[in-house]
Amino acid sequence: MSQSAFEAACVVVIAVTLVMMSRSRGWKPLLVDYLVLAAAGWAGEQSCVQWYRFYRYSDAWSLFVGHVPLLVPLIWPLVILSAREVTASLWPHAGRLSPIVVGAVVAFDASLVEVLAVRAGLWSWAEPGHLGVPIIGILGWGYFAAGASFALDLRTAWKHAVLVVSGPAAAHLLILASWWGLLRWTLRGDLGPASVAGIAVLGVAATVAVTLSRRRGRIVAMRTAAPRTSAALLFLILFLRHGASDPRLWIHVLAISVPQMASSLRLRRCRAPDGSPPDGRLW
Repeated sequence: MSQSAFEAACVVVIAVTLVMMSRSRGWKPLLVDYLVLAAAGWAGEQSCVQWYRFYRYSDAWSLFVGHVPLLVPLIWPLVILSAREVTASLWPHAGRLSPIVVGAVVAFDASLVEVLAVRAGLWSWAEPGHLGVPIIGILGWGYFAAGASFALDLRTAWKHAVLVVSGPAAAHLLILASWWGLLRWTLRGDLGPASVAGIAVLGVAATVAVTLSRRRGRIVAMRTAAPRTSAALLFLILFLRHGASDPRLWIHVLAISVPQMASSLRLRRCRAPDGSPPDGRLW
C-alpha cells in the first residue's frame, strides 16, 4: 500500500467511524468531543515531538501542521472515544477508575499501531525497544487518553476547556514520571524475546478480563466494534505487507486481536433437540 493510498484509507475510516458513532450519540455532542480531542491531541503530539526529540514522523506524509501530520490528531480521538465505549460496555462500574481503564485500553491499542507503523516507516523512534518501539512510546497516548477521559467524565460546562489542558498535561507528567522513575534506567534497547513474551501474557490477561465480563452479559456493541475492526483491517494490511514473515509480530498481533474479537463476538445459546431451554453452552 502506497503512502497516498494509506492516507486515503485513513480518511475513509475516520468518516465511517464518525457516521457510526453519530447514530448513538448525535452529531453535535460527538463533533464537539471529537474536535476538542483533536486539538488537544495535536497540542500533545506537537509538544512531545518538539520538546523531547525522541521520535519523528516520516516526510512521506502529505500534510503537516507543525511537526505532526494532520491525519494523526484526526485519528486518535476516535481511538479514545471508542475506548471509552469499550470501557462503558465491559466495565460499567469502573467509576472513578474509568479514565485509567480507558488509558489502558488505548495503550493496548497503541501497542499494535506503534509496532506496525514503525515497521511500515510511518514514523521512527530515537532508540529501539519492543519491536522497534521504546516502552515509553507505547504508553504516551494511553496517558493522554486517561487525562482526556477524566475531563470528559466531568459534569460541568467547562469540561472541554479542562480537556485541552488535562490531556496534554497528563501525557507530559506521566511520560516524565515514567521516564525518570523507571524507563530511563531500565527496559531500554532491543528487548528481544522478553518483550514478546510480555505482550503475549498481557494478551492472555486481557482475554481473561474480557471473558469474565462477558460472563456477566456484557458485550461491546457492533456500532463500536465495527469501526474498530475496520481500522484494525487497515493495519492488518500493513502487517501483511511489512511484517508477516516475522513470528514476533504474529504473536503481538494475536495478543491484541484475540481479546478485541472476544469483546464483541456474537454467540448464540443452543437448544436441546427436544426444544428445552438453553443448557448454558455457547456456540
